[in-house]
Amino acid sequence: MLMLLGAGIVATNPAFAYFSASDFSTIDCSGLIDPDDVRFSQDSISANFSDQKPVKDLIDGLKDGSVKPSDVPAIRIVKVDPKQVVKSGGNEVAAGVYTIDNRRLYAFQQAGKNIPCTKLDSIPENQKFKFTTDNDGTSIRVR
Repeated sequence: MLMLLGAGIVATNPAFAYFSASDFSTIDCSGLIDPDDVRFSQDSISANFSDQKPVKDLIDGLKDGSVKPSDVPAIRIVKVDPKQVVKSGGNEVAAGVYTIDNRRLYAFQQAGKNIPCTKLDSIPENQKFKFTTDNDGTSIRVR
């Protein structure tokens, strides 16, 4: 179930919908993928992108067709293997496919549009801080 963007709103998806770690090699990023198959790496996102544009504007643009999926940078996805420690404090997250581009993933989920992706071989060291999810990436809160 996805809920509309708003401060404090949480978006969630059923656990059975996600790519597994073993699916990673079969994901075809030459096209678009279902955003509901990808897990969030963070527990929350800002309601604005780093350029201060509202995430809601992207959602609205995708819905009304003024923004095409190809106009938006691809989300970076990465495979997390079982027992791989990626969270601060040495906590583990569930094995699966996660994004480090959580606001774009959220926007495409809310718009109900498939999303472009790029596969990463591993989680970049400077992005590991993003793994703050406390629910294995099944939901995210908008602040």
